[in-house]
Amino acid sequence: MTIRSFIALPIPQDAANELGDLAAKMSYQDKSNAVRWQDQENYHVTLAFLGEQEEEDLERLVESLDQQVRQEEFLASVSHLSPFPESKPKLLAAIVDKTDSCLALQQQVLAAVRAAGLVADKKRFIPHITLGRLRHTRNRYVGTIPALNGLEFFAQELVLYESILSASGASYEPLVRFPLDQFVYDDVAYD
Repeated sequence: MTIRSFIALPIPQDAANELGDLAAKMSYQDKSNAVRWQDQENYHVTLAFLGEQEEEDLERLVESLDQQVRQEEFLASVSHLSPFPESKPKLLAAIVDKTDSCLALQQQVLAAVRAAGLVADKKRFIPHITLGRLRHTRNRYVGTIPALNGLEFFAQELVLYESILSASGASYEPLVRFPLDQFVYDDVAYD
């Protein structure tokens, strides 16, 4: 059996609530129903999209993540809301700053994916949180995009998710959680 999967940083509840409030304001202005809005419990920053994978391959990946990832928790900042990508927008997203910690974690995740013998999607990494997906219709989102006043959150865990597709959109089920602080202290011997 294959599992559609990805590795991501979940968004803490308080930050998800704040982003959800902003998305609700935009949704209210979306009179032409141009956007399929995400449920805020699905907010995350994707680090590697894996697509369809066999269960045994994911088991190997879990071991590889445990061995390869050595990033401690870090403070992430959302800089602004924007159509994404800018050239041909498909989403309305909250853009996350590319900090050294975020980039290092993403590189460690990709190394773990390769070490497990898997291949991740090769799109250029621009950390973002999808708030809504633009529908493929003639209608466009014409509402205003609110300004964001310095939203920050602690990235405290890495999650391997299963993506379950349905007619109403995707839902995401955590398969394995990796608290980021576990990676810092794994190699320390205690007496």
